Amino acid sequence: MLWEKFKTHAVLIGMIVLIIIIVVIKRPFNETDELINVQENEPSATSIVDATEENETVIVDVKGAVKDPGVYEMSSQSRVNDVILKAGGLLEDADEHQVNFAEIVYDEMVIFVPTTDEPEYEDVSFQQSSKVRVNQATTEELETLTGIGAAKAAAIINYRDEHGPFQSVDDLLNVPGIGQKTLDQFIDDIQIP
Repeated sequence: MLWEKFKTHAVLIGMIVLIIIIVVIKRPFNETDELINVQENEPSATSIVDATEENETVIVDVKGAVKDPGVYEMSSQSRVNDVILKAGGLLEDADEHQVNFAEIVYDEMVIFVPTTDEPEYEDVSFQQSSKVRVNQATTEELETLTGIGAAKAAAIINYRDEHGPFQSVDDLLNVPGIGQKTLDQFIDDIQIP
């Protein structure tokens, strides 16, 4: 009888010990698995931003000393260097010293890569019009606009730095010191994107 009680208790204790061992061994793996699943299923802030930026495209025209000149669709975050690479790269006689490879591309941009025997240009990645590109303009360039002095030029740049590039001409009305009358004075002389 004593042997039966001992055997029953031994089996019961063995089962309890086995359950405790299984719970202790399994628990860290379950927590890790849950953590990994949560991390895989929740997109990070950067992946959301990257996906948004990748969806915005611009059309850029590449001319001159590149292997495959033409019109290319690019991400709005691309640089001139990216467009040139997509166009097959530079030709041997390309004058790379006249190209700003780091410039961010914008819609309707023309990139002209001269050869070494062509005259130097002040800005090789130029646009065909003489309008001021508000999203890339320096203080000095903004001051060339009618009604824009040093203070308003600084306000435009500060607003652009804090809120990102202007999406439309009307966004300039959000800049302190610029009202509709001021905007009307230079609206024909600016370009946005």
